[in-house]
Amino acid sequence: MNISRLQSFHKKDQFECEEASLSHYLKTQASQDIRKKLALCFVATNAMDQVMGYYTLSAQSLSRSVIPEKHRKKVPNNYHVPLILLGRLARDIMYKGQGIGELLLIDALLRSFKISQKELGAMAVVVDPINNYARSFYGSFGFIPLDGTQKMFLPMNTIKKM
Repeated sequence: MNISRLQSFHKKDQFECEEASLSHYLKTQASQDIRKKLALCFVATNAMDQVMGYYTLSAQSLSRSVIPEKHRKKVPNNYHVPLILLGRLARDIMYKGQGIGELLLIDALLRSFKISQKELGAMAVVVDPINNYARSFYGSFGFIPLDGTQKMFLPMNTIKKM
């Protein structure tokens, strides 16, 4: 398995996961979002360049009022909190139970941490789980629910300790 940025030669037409919207995104929207600089898409591929799973990253900020109190103290009152959004994460149903989703999440977190250390100020990675299964998945990796939103938050200091 290889994880790299989505390229035109990657075979994504057969990709299917449990959430139709995530399958549709990879097949029809991901390349456009990359061109428009809205997100980067990273894919896990097999030896034949077939997409086994993917995730997207982009910059985001949130009001400091929604982040946990212990992290809020680090952010000046007139600032928004700089974050990296893990916007989408999905693995092909054919690879269910093989740990592809977990490997993609770990890759996304490590990539986000490295970016935050050298290239972009970001206090945490944030996700917006699509359903309760996704919420439970992210929670098992230490993501914290944010008050008043569906989003979940994982501080860079936590990622550093992983």
